[in-house]
Amino acid sequence: MNVYECLVCAEQSETRTCFACRNGIRGDLLGLPELYRALEDSRQRVRGGGSGGRSATRLHAPLPGREDVLNLLGPAARQPVTDGRDQTGAVPFLALLESWAEVVTEGLRLPPVRRHVTPLTARLTGHVAWIVEQDWVADFAEEIRELVRTVERMTAMPSKPTREFLTGVRCPTCDRDPMVRIVPSDWSAECRFCPSVRLDERDYRLLVEAQARDARDAVNP
Repeated sequence: MNVYECLVCAEQSETRTCFACRNGIRGDLLGLPELYRALEDSRQRVRGGGSGGRSATRLHAPLPGREDVLNLLGPAARQPVTDGRDQTGAVPFLALLESWAEVVTEGLRLPPVRRHVTPLTARLTGHVAWIVEQDWVADFAEEIRELVRTVERMTAMPSKPTREFLTGVRCPTCDRDPMVRIVPSDWSAECRFCPSVRLDERDYRLLVEAQARDARDAVNP
């Protein structure tokens, strides 16, 4: 068995990118469309109320959009950013996704995709297995993670939810344990390594019962 140093976290791994980093990348990518929608919703500054009970919007022209959000959303034109003088701060959201999607497109000789958050994210998510084998995967993971952190900070989306470890409960897909319960969340149990594994209360209860039954059968065949 070959042992590698993970290209992302430098921990020992059986693959070039360890299982945890691979799934962390996939999880960040899966959340990008929702983050982009939240960013668009944060485009306009919050307007304060006027004095004497009168609406400020009737007295003043609309306030400009938030500069940090507008910079991250990028120019209104559909063309990618070509002149850095027109932008300040972080690389625009779609420009970053487009640049990495082009790397995947050229590397795998795929047809190009539309410059929209959904197809760009789908192109990257659909080829994570190839991405994690590339020498540049650490740069990719870092830039995507920084994008996620930046948008979470701008939109006030929660980035550090409470996590409860469900000791003894294994993921039905990767068979790792423990699964976790994240608060706030609509799910009763999630896998730390498989972003797609999320169980509601009924499925979680059935999983616990099935694993308890398997454990009893193993002791008393």
